[in-house]
Amino acid sequence: DGRDGRGEIEVMREGGGDGRRRRDGGRDGGRDTGRDGGRDGGRDGIRDGGRDMVPSGYGGGGMSQGGFVREYGNHGDAPGHVSENSRGDLLAPMMEYLEARDIAGLTKGLLRLAKVLNPQGVFNNPQLGEYLGKLRDLLARLYGLLHSSDLIPSPKDLSDIAFALGKLQYDDNIVVDILQRIAEISKYRAENFSPHDMAGIVWGFASLGVRNEALMSVIAAEVVNKIEGFDQRHLSNTAWAFSKCGLWNEQLVSAIAGECLAKIHTFSAQSLSHISWAMAQWGTRKDDLMNAIADEVQHKTHEFSPGPLAMTAWSFASLQIKNIPLMTSISEEAVDKIRSFKTQDLAHLAWAFANLRIQDSRLFNKMADEVQRNINGTLPPELANIAWAFSKNNFSHEDLMCAIAKEAVSQIHNFKSAEVAMLTWAFAVAGLRNKELMTGIGAQVAQNIIRFSAPQLSHIAWAFGALSLRHTEFLQSLSTHVYGSIKSFRAQGLSNIAWAFAMVNFRDEQLILRVAPAIAREVGDLRPLALARCAWAYRVLSVPSPELMDALSVEALKKADEFPTKALVKLIDSVYSSPVPKERSLLHRVLAGRTADVANFIQAFWKGNHPINEEDYCGQLHAFSFVECGIVGTPLLLSQLNIDLPSGGFMRRCCQKGL
Repeated sequence: DGRDGRGEIEVMREGGGDGRRRRDGGRDGGRDTGRDGGRDGGRDGIRDGGRDMVPSGYGGGGMSQGGFVREYGNHGDAPGHVSENSRGDLLAPMMEYLEARDIAGLTKGLLRLAKVLNPQGVFNNPQLGEYLGKLRDLLARLYGLLHSSDLIPSPKDLSDIAFALGKLQYDDNIVVDILQRIAEISKYRAENFSPHDMAGIVWGFASLGVRNEALMSVIAAEVVNKIEGFDQRHLSNTAWAFSKCGLWNEQLVSAIAGECLAKIHTFSAQSLSHISWAMAQWGTRKDDLMNAIADEVQHKTHEFSPGPLAMTAWSFASLQIKNIPLMTSISEEAVDKIRSFKTQDLAHLAWAFANLRIQDSRLFNKMADEVQRNINGTLPPELANIAWAFSKNNFSHEDLMCAIAKEAVSQIHNFKSAEVAMLTWAFAVAGLRNKELMTGIGAQVAQNIIRFSAPQLSHIAWAFGALSLRHTEFLQSLSTHVYGSIKSFRAQGLSNIAWAFAMVNFRDEQLILRVAPAIAREVGDLRPLALARCAWAYRVLSVPSPELMDALSVEALKKADEFPTKALVKLIDSVYSSPVPKERSLLHRVLAGRTADVANFIQAFWKGNHPINEEDYCGQLHAFSFVECGIVGTPLLLSQLNIDLPSGGFMRRCCQKGL
């Protein structure tokens, strides 16, 4: 039933059941990978040679200072350490609160425990087995208390429990059970929740990766109805939580965006980064809000710590919002604070600038130095993202790439399939033939080829071809795999593979013949350069396919105006030896038009009475973007210059002179 005349809000774009724990790297920006090339923050995803890679790493569980509670520090204890006094001081009172049914006291105890435990690694510490057993028993009793028929917890109690468990980050089924029970109670009492309560409960669920659609749907409706009561902390944390869970609808997003815009001047640095990240996960530009965020960030850049600074840059880049003043401000602040950046944040910052095609040599040089300084132990996702970003932005930093290669070799078995594809693509674009790395990658892919998607395999094959590296084990494994699963590959991918085989002279005639009809069927998907490369590959491998050559010629004629002359020359020469397609004469006319431009320039240049400037002449020739006219184009050019073709006797004399 509708509320406030708006109607019920349907939350989901994706399916999923109540209480399902999300450990699949959905849209939360966690370390696990998501969908290929989506807005999920996952690293599984390069399309078109890595151009749409989206990194992960955002959406972690920490709340901002000035939010519900302050961030917790180590307090002198190493991660995973809990002193004897802390154990006794905290668990015993919580048991008493539980006996007294004092949920408020118990929640405060859980928050204090989260502060002392510092969850990084503590729950995997075998020395704390007995202590954690007592904690689990306490939580089990809390679960039982929530089922008591004579206990009616307040909205604040329900919210605070969820929030405290989110801060505790205890990965155990009993936590999921408690949250499930909280959801069952809360969804019937959501109208009594304050903005603070709603922000707290959704944050708790999201930070633990538990997605309960029934609860979130009801809360979403209440958020819309009570949006004017939300302050900047509530708005940013609520948006963060819904986007982390992958939940979206237009009413919710519009309500949050509108209220954020009205209160944008009150936003802290952390809140600005959270709301921009949420908008990126939702894929919602909301240009008025994003412009306001950009302006506010520029005024408060000095308040940003490295993580939120990188998060903000990543968010704008993910939405393809190229705000130069904003990115300049972020760059200047990042350079000043570069020594405080974690490698993961540097990876996201580099990705943002590369994805927006902003070439900032000062920033990238600083990032390169910092990454090299801390390269040991850098995780595979960061290695792949950094390599991709530097190659994408045309920064040939060989020392950095060599350091990345060395570290990647030592961890190659830990790389996920998308990370392997990204890393391989990056080294190919940089033109760096690191044989140790590429040998390891080739073996890794060959031995685990079923784990790789068709686009990933075509990218990797392209990279080996671009580097002219022949890895026989990989090529044989790829050939067998493609032959058996050809329907998984698109024409572009099959064309890339054929081209790579030709580049390293790996001739599998049976496979090349088998993929030809598949390429021909989808030839319309190929761009001019791909059309030329495909024709060239079949000619070099000496695999005749009249059907494919005819299809390539037809498509090339349709896209003739888009062809660079160099690619047009390559395509026409490649189909020259095939049975004459009917479009060949028409393609010759197109090429004749290109060579005529060159002929006219040469004749005009040498007929003039002006002094001859060789540099100017060569420069203007280079402007035509090709260095030779090929088998077909050379006779055309000579004819247009009124120069006869050389005779056989002349050619023999030239050869003899050369010898």
